[in-house]
Amino acid sequence: MNNIKQVYLWLSVFLIGVFSMCVSAHEDGSSHQSSSATYLGNEGVLISSSIGKVLFDPFFHNNYGSYQLVPQEIREAIFNGEAPYDGVKVVVISHAHGDHFSAEDSLAYLKKHSSSKLLAPKQAIDMISALPESGAVKHQLVSIHIAVGDEPVVSSFDAIEIESVRIPHAGWPSRKEISNLVHRVTFGGDLSVIHMGDADPNDVHCKPYAKYWSKTKSDVAFAPYWFYTSEQGPMILSDRLNVDRSIGVHVPIDVPQDLKSIGADYFSTPGEYRRLGE
Repeated sequence: MNNIKQVYLWLSVFLIGVFSMCVSAHEDGSSHQSSSATYLGNEGVLISSSIGKVLFDPFFHNNYGSYQLVPQEIREAIFNGEAPYDGVKVVVISHAHGDHFSAEDSLAYLKKHSSSKLLAPKQAIDMISALPESGAVKHQLVSIHIAVGDEPVVSSFDAIEIESVRIPHAGWPSRKEISNLVHRVTFGGDLSVIHMGDADPNDVHCKPYAKYWSKTKSDVAFAPYWFYTSEQGPMILSDRLNVDRSIGVHVPIDVPQDLKSIGADYFSTPGEYRRLGE
């Protein structure tokens, strides 16, 4: 009888240990069993799916005294290709501002990860191309040159499809010279996400693309926080973009009280993540 009790005791300890390891893996984001989004800082997000991995806006150094930088340990993990930042298929850039993009970092990453591609507005690609040694990564660069009102540009990377459309930068009509791209990334039949960059929250920009938004149901949109607190932003997120949910990004370190009060989902702490497509 005592032997049976001992077996049950050791079995219980073993199962608890296994459960604890699973929970730990879930909590630190290092082992995702389904599609997921891991937050880097500002608008930097890693999307992981069974089809592949995509990094949005991961390289930048300017936080303008307000926004989350990517912590050094996460930066090092990205450059070293450590899990979960290993095997990145495409790095996707929204626009060439210092809180979203570094040409030097982009070049360094591509030189180290020769199988990765980088898709970005022509403005950002030109900045990389102006750097010494950029010729070594020329074949990894995908330049998107598109005007406001143009049809979306479609780029394919095996089973990952990226549709890019130019939506003016927040503060429009100022900064109208900035090529801010909204990207819809579809991972086969697995997952579809929208990354909005610093899009202006005015439906005058989104309404002309009503048919474009309606043709594909997306799982999630990563929207700058001002979409939740502006006049038309909530309607764009809930009705126009055809998404199941949205997650706020570009959230200041000092999270605005009005964003807290409306109960929106948002990223504010580098390293946190959400499961997607469930």
